[in-house]
Amino acid sequence: MKRVAFIGNPNCGKTTIFNRLSGSSQKVGNWAGVTVDKKTAQMRCGDERITLIDLPGIYSLNVSSGEGAIDEAIASNFLMSQEADLFVNILDASNLQRHLYLTLQLLDMQVPMIVVLNMSDVAKRQHKAVNAAELSKRLSCPVLELVGSRGKGVKALQTAICEYVRGDLPKALSFHPRIEDTIEQLVPLTPQKSRWQAIRLLEKDRLVSVILDNDTQAECERIIQGLEVVTEEDSDIVMADARYQTMYQLCDAVIVQHKIAQSMTRWLDRLFMHRFLGIPLFLFIMYLMFEISMNVGTLLQPLFDISSSVIFIDGVNHLAHALGLPLWMNALLAQGIGLGINTVATFIPQIGLMFLCLSFLEDSGYMSRAAFVVDRFMQAVGLPGKAFIPLIIGFGCNVPAIMATRTLGNTRDRILTTMMSPFMSCGARLAIFVVFASAFYPAHGGIVVFSLYLLGILVAMLTGYLLKVSVLKGKEAPFVMELPNYHWPYFKSIFIMTWQRLKRFIFRAGKVIVPVCVLVGTLNAVQLDGKIVPQGSPQSILSDVGRVITPVLRPLGVHQDNWPATVGLITGTLAKEVVVGTLNTLYTQGQFNDKPSDFHLLAGLQQAWQVTLQGFSSLFSAQRLNPFTANEADHDMTQSAMGNMAQRFLSPWAAYAYLIFVLLYIPCVSTMGVIAREIGKGWAYFATFWSFSVAYAVATIFYQTVMFSAHRWFSACWIAGMLAFQFAQIMVMYAVAGRRKRRAHP
Repeated sequence: MKRVAFIGNPNCGKTTIFNRLSGSSQKVGNWAGVTVDKKTAQMRCGDERITLIDLPGIYSLNVSSGEGAIDEAIASNFLMSQEADLFVNILDASNLQRHLYLTLQLLDMQVPMIVVLNMSDVAKRQHKAVNAAELSKRLSCPVLELVGSRGKGVKALQTAICEYVRGDLPKALSFHPRIEDTIEQLVPLTPQKSRWQAIRLLEKDRLVSVILDNDTQAECERIIQGLEVVTEEDSDIVMADARYQTMYQLCDAVIVQHKIAQSMTRWLDRLFMHRFLGIPLFLFIMYLMFEISMNVGTLLQPLFDISSSVIFIDGVNHLAHALGLPLWMNALLAQGIGLGINTVATFIPQIGLMFLCLSFLEDSGYMSRAAFVVDRFMQAVGLPGKAFIPLIIGFGCNVPAIMATRTLGNTRDRILTTMMSPFMSCGARLAIFVVFASAFYPAHGGIVVFSLYLLGILVAMLTGYLLKVSVLKGKEAPFVMELPNYHWPYFKSIFIMTWQRLKRFIFRAGKVIVPVCVLVGTLNAVQLDGKIVPQGSPQSILSDVGRVITPVLRPLGVHQDNWPATVGLITGTLAKEVVVGTLNTLYTQGQFNDKPSDFHLLAGLQQAWQVTLQGFSSLFSAQRLNPFTANEADHDMTQSAMGNMAQRFLSPWAAYAYLIFVLLYIPCVSTMGVIAREIGKGWAYFATFWSFSVAYAVATIFYQTVMFSAHRWFSACWIAGMLAFQFAQIMVMYAVAGRRKRRAHP
């Protein structure tokens, strides 16, 4: 089976073209580092199947040290394995000069290659024209023009891949005679006696040098030093300078640039990246995103909630009663599986709108600017602004956020960013915040959710800073990152991107929430001796477990009779999506009726539409336009589960303290697993303990502070105790750092 690999710089549209050809749905984004491992898919060419491989976006093939970014190593190792029959090198036609560096390295390897000039529409808007025929002649390989985001030219690329016959390989470009002489001396010393390996030695590529024995390495260094003495430059600088000279010559020959006025991108950058206005504008954009998600999502919520309740709870209950199913099976289907589906459906609007807003900001080019805007704050914790991108990804899910740290340049930065990522509020936590905001803060939901997101960012920054000054001291890396041009997003692309994210979230959440709802419902109706009791009975297994653990949470406002909140936290360690399902099951205890009232499917669906339309009719009312009164909870959502939950929490302050704990406490099992895999089990254990202790301390300090006037001595003792415990943890971190330093420098 033919294998075709796609390779190119970050943000060149490589994954978009890969998805177009394969029909797959790999994540795409308008910033660097979206693809952090090679992905595979298949494409048909008549009766033949071709394997397509999407490699991580890289700027060059060089891996200069063991601390280099993982994505360069993945791509370089794949190239050296010679597993691909053809390489498709994707270039950004609007920024050809920079993208040609990688192309020239591929020419040195003389791999079979098709060059694709993507984003030709952007180049045209910039009044640039690329002579594809002349470029093909000079590179001695096929060159195609296309617009991947719109699918224009993709069919021609598919045909070129299918019809490609491996014949004459591209010709490697020659260097200055002095460099060529050094290359000729190095070729016999390389493992494969190849020209490209000799060039990589001159570029000080670690992946090639480590496979040489000590004597050969010494001989190679002697030859390379001869070139460095003559040129008075390091050999990697000499090679880079030679490549750039070739790139300039190529661009002069194939690019026609018409003189134009200052671009819109520069004008917008003066505004969004302003030294003083950048941060306020960033915070305003984030706040606006939460307001849109909460306001419009709340209006859409009845459509999803009432419809799913009518179909999967009332409808299933009615059908089970009509079929004469036993009570336990009726409860299992309606209050277990049905309630689980209803739980997932209720927070689809807010999360879907959040993903839509993020997709819009990413595709427009703003998110890359956001990384630069917050760079000053990131430098405070010893991280480059580039680390902000994985943290932003964490707003969707912490797992891909931690995976995205592979794009960072060294191990220290990867560990720091990984330890900060779990505090970024993921989409699953947003579902919990939405439910509590509707129940406890009907007039200020957007502000409450926004404050929790900001708190998560602040705790993440504090965690990074403490690690930076203790166990992870090191040299700070300079921040260099590509800024894509601003453009109005293609709505088809952002809707596809949003749907992919939402679909993954729904299925991931549903696969966990529904079984857990069934399990929780069962444990809530069974005693330790196996005897069946009414659901929610104080003698059930779940009641016993909750009552035993709940006193531990008393300092943060969870009282003994609110044991369902404790159980929600326990099940939330499996996945944060489960918390809502658990609470929904436990707070609706005792409300299941095995003899339902008259069931009318169409009437229920009609009611869902009517409530939704009534909400939208008031969208532009003065109350809706006021951000402090816009988030009124849907009245149907405050009944049953939400009503019981509102009664169990003694005050909105207690509910907010609970949300703080949910935001900061132990990452879910999936996140812990990926932390252990990426940076080691020791760091995973530390992340678990640190996040739990920080969550308990912050939630307790908050609740005891707002309740200080009610019980001063009790509150003062807890506040002092939490501060002392956190101080002790920090001292331990410093002690560990000192021990490491003494071991490293005895």
